[in-house]
Amino acid sequence: MHIPPHLMTDGMLIASDLDAHGYDTRALRRAAVAGSLTRVARGIYVDAAVWQSANTRERHVLRCRALAARLGSEVVLAGASAAAVLGLTYLGEWPGRVCALNTVADGTRVRGGVSWWGHDDHRTGVIDLGWVRATNAYRTAVELSARESYLAGLVTADSALRSAGHRGAGDGARELLTMAEALRLQRGARRVERVAAFANGHSESAGESWTRVVLADLGVEHPELQVDISADGLWIARVDFCWPSRHIVLEFDGEKKYRAPMRGPSRSAEDVVIAEKKREDRLRAAGWTVLRIVWDDLREPERLRRLLRQHGLMQ
Repeated sequence: MHIPPHLMTDGMLIASDLDAHGYDTRALRRAAVAGSLTRVARGIYVDAAVWQSANTRERHVLRCRALAARLGSEVVLAGASAAAVLGLTYLGEWPGRVCALNTVADGTRVRGGVSWWGHDDHRTGVIDLGWVRATNAYRTAVELSARESYLAGLVTADSALRSAGHRGAGDGARELLTMAEALRLQRGARRVERVAAFANGHSESAGESWTRVVLADLGVEHPELQVDISADGLWIARVDFCWPSRHIVLEFDGEKKYRAPMRGPSRSAEDVVIAEKKREDRLRAAGWTVLRIVWDDLREPERLRRLLRQHGLMQ
């Protein structure tokens, strides 16, 4: 089925638009059954190759674009959907449903495959992306903090502060609290206050945010974040967490750096492993103890407690 490019919307095929131009839209359904197209939403399709090559965030953004194509650019994306289109970090899997703002009268509910959040203020902290409107980074972080878990809220808040150029403990807390006050939250206000007090734009991943939470829960002395380490006037590495007086660094070893999108097309996973090994060797040669943790250490904090105790960071 050949479709002129000018009848595509952001690379998507919209059945109602094609029907208006005299195309037999049943061909779209046949192409989806045949596997050349993927149905993103009712009456909206995308090239199957595009869908298959997309990661989970990119697929969620495609769903957001489908919603905007169906309802118009005045729709306001919120929650995880706003985080997706803004490039913010979100804890867990990107949801299958798009999240958007609704009025309080219409209520918070799922309708038409969309998670609608009831809120009458569709202006405060809302930005126009051209193809759709969305809550900005501060409002997205505040509303996720109010509606989801403390950890989920913190992960997005750290990312929001980082995207706005805030660095360090307390930097950006005022902006988050001001946004929360303007929204007149009906629930989750105390959780938002906790998140604002602890959020730190120096955390560069969900794993690092979670690590900070676990370290605090264990009562460990607060480490410095994103520290550049040098020896004899030469830069060695930038580390995730550092206790300079003890010459100990802690690195969160997630999986992203080993995957193709993060490592780049010219480097293999083996290249990344070798580079990490050489980097760690340079740190050790300069007198630093290097500790590495993974997701399982965060899910089972006692494992991390034992590791830290072995190196004198805990009693």
